Amino acid sequence: MWSSDRQPLANTPATARISATSNNRFGAVLSSVYSFWTARAAAIANSQANRRDSYSVILFNHALESPVINDFVSTPDQLLDILLPFDADGGTDFTSAIGQAQAIMEQSWSTERSPVIIFLSDGECHIADNTMQDLCRTAVRLGKAVSFHSVSFGPDASSVYLRRMAEIALDAQNNAPRDPLAPAAATVLSSYTQALDTVQLAETFLGIAESLRKPRGALLH
Repeated sequence: MWSSDRQPLANTPATARISATSNNRFGAVLSSVYSFWTARAAAIANSQANRRDSYSVILFNHALESPVINDFVSTPDQLLDILLPFDADGGTDFTSAIGQAQAIMEQSWSTERSPVIIFLSDGECHIADNTMQDLCRTAVRLGKAVSFHSVSFGPDASSVYLRRMAEIALDAQNNAPRDPLAPAAATVLSSYTQALDTVQLAETFLGIAESLRKPRGALLH
C-alpha cells in the first residue's frame, strides 16, 4: 500500500489532507473510504433518520491496528482524522485480519444492524477456507448472515484468495435462514471487485454505499 503508483482522488474536500500524509495507494484507500462515509451520511440526512450505522476499521499488514471500533457518532471528517496518522508498510496477514473482524463483529453485535464487511488488499495472502467459514457461521448463529465485499487493489492474478473469500461468504448467505424482519430486496449479496485505479476504487466503495440504501437495518462495518 506504500507504492505511489496510485494516489488519492483529486479535487475532493479531503484531497489535500490525505495527500499531505499518504500520497500513495493507502491514501487512495483513505479517500475512497471517506467517500463511502460521506455518501452514507448524506443518505441518512436525506431520509431524516437518526444514524444507526456503527463503523469499525481494521488496518492490517504483518500486525493489526483497530483505530475505530463500533463508532456511532463520529462524522466522516472525524473518522478520517483518526486514520490519517497511520501509514502502510510490512507484509499482509488475511487470517489475523478476519479473526479481528470476527471478534469485533461479535463484541459489537446488535439485532438492529446488519453486518457488512469491506475487505480490501493490494496483495496476495493465503487464508484457509475454514477461517472465512467460521466468520460466516458466527454471523448466522448471531442472527444475520454477513454481507462480505472483497476488493482487490492489485492485479487480478494475485487475487485468488480475495475471490475465494467472497465465494464462501456468498454461499453462506444463500444458505442462511431468511431474516423474517427484513424484506428479501434488502439483502446485499457478497461480492468480489477488482479496482484497477483510484477512480474505480472510489466507484466500488460508492457502489456498496448505494446498495446499502435499500430498506434494511443499520450497518455494522
